Amino acid sequence: MSKELLTELYNSQAKVIYRYLLKYGCCKEVAEEIVQESFVRAIQYIDGVDDRKLPSWIFKVALNNYRNYLKRKSVITELSIDGGGFFSRLAAEGDFTQDILANESATSVRDCLSSLKDGYKGLLILKYELELSYKEIGRLLGFSESTVKTYLYRARNEFKRLWREEYGRS
Repeated sequence: MSKELLTELYNSQAKVIYRYLLKYGCCKEVAEEIVQESFVRAIQYIDGVDDRKLPSWIFKVALNNYRNYLKRKSVITELSIDGGGFFSRLAAEGDFTQDILANESATSVRDCLSSLKDGYKGLLILKYELELSYKEIGRLLGFSESTVKTYLYRARNEFKRLWREEYGRS
């Protein structure tokens, strides 16, 4: 892999990974360290990873580094989403009413989101909090756009189901 490709990848992916980790509840210092460690590992193992799969490989390395950090430190994370904005963007593709959206707190949204399995939670954060396109999410996770759309559809439906169970509203 060329130095230029690695530099381009760092410029496009480092900020996304960093912001994702922050939204997932990671503190700034740890997020910076994880991003740095992930790219150091990319440099170390560069010859063993297909260039096309490198963005998703680095993202997975960063997530694994974060999970390992959580295990070592027994840290309790709290999602960092802008409750109303996140929920509004999610609802724009769903069937929620605007009146409910205006009255719900960020805490309720975070709690509902936290109860989702990690894969769904991560997808919803990437799409509605970081506002990445299907193509960008697919590149980051190593999925096709159609797979991302399918998984996001399932994640939205699961979020709505949990929301209705917890708050009794649609």
